[in-house]
Amino acid sequence: MQIKFLGTGAAEGIPAINCDCDHCQRARKEGGKLVRERSSLLLSLPGYELLVDCPPEIRSHIHEYQIGRVDGILCTRARYDHVGGLKEFEYWNGGVDLLAEHALFETIKREHWTEMLDAVMFHIPYYPGASLYFGGFSLIPFAARRSEPIFGVSIKENDTRVVYTSDTSARLTHYARRVMWECDLLIVNVPVFDPISKNHITVPQAIELKEEVKAGQLILTYINHQNRPHDELETYGRQFEGVSVAYDGMVVEVPS
Repeated sequence: MQIKFLGTGAAEGIPAINCDCDHCQRARKEGGKLVRERSSLLLSLPGYELLVDCPPEIRSHIHEYQIGRVDGILCTRARYDHVGGLKEFEYWNGGVDLLAEHALFETIKREHWTEMLDAVMFHIPYYPGASLYFGGFSLIPFAARRSEPIFGVSIKENDTRVVYTSDTSARLTHYARRVMWECDLLIVNVPVFDPISKNHITVPQAIELKEEVKAGQLILTYINHQNRPHDELETYGRQFEGVSVAYDGMVVEVPS
């Protein structure tokens, strides 16, 4: 299983527009790993290229990383930074599966859908806790928040499991924690380092979660400009075994 991090920023990206915080100023001046487009992942699975979330920057990501194939798009949330790039697929050459829970898809249709997408997209509904079988791999979505439809997903290929939490808080169900139990790789969205909002898990809480569920590796992504800059986060993460920080364009090979 190969995972490419196309973007690793939270809703505002880094640098955020009209922001002069130290983090954003460094990103504008130094560039490199300090700059983060909004988050999405491309998973290369047996016979299937799966895009997890579709941010507004997806067109530039497709060109920059020379992506010629997308078989499916899995939506974890209906907010603009997660699905604002769907309309770019109006001109996609070929069909694309759109994996979305029913209520989530209704919101997407209401806020982001077009008639042209009907000719391209095949809606594949998923249900929290129910496995979707794709032959060489399977997916199990799970609810990541209670207040609105936001979903994480566990991806299994042979005996290897990767879990992506999406935009969640530290208050996870017991079920979600069992889905994560002893996974090979846990990918956690951590917009903030300190507890600015109860809606978002923090970096220290994500590291505690890794230990609690006995995950083999942890990758931190979906990082806000209110979080620490990439180099500082890397330094912090090195204190803990198996913890790394994603950056735009990073590729991870997960043995299966």
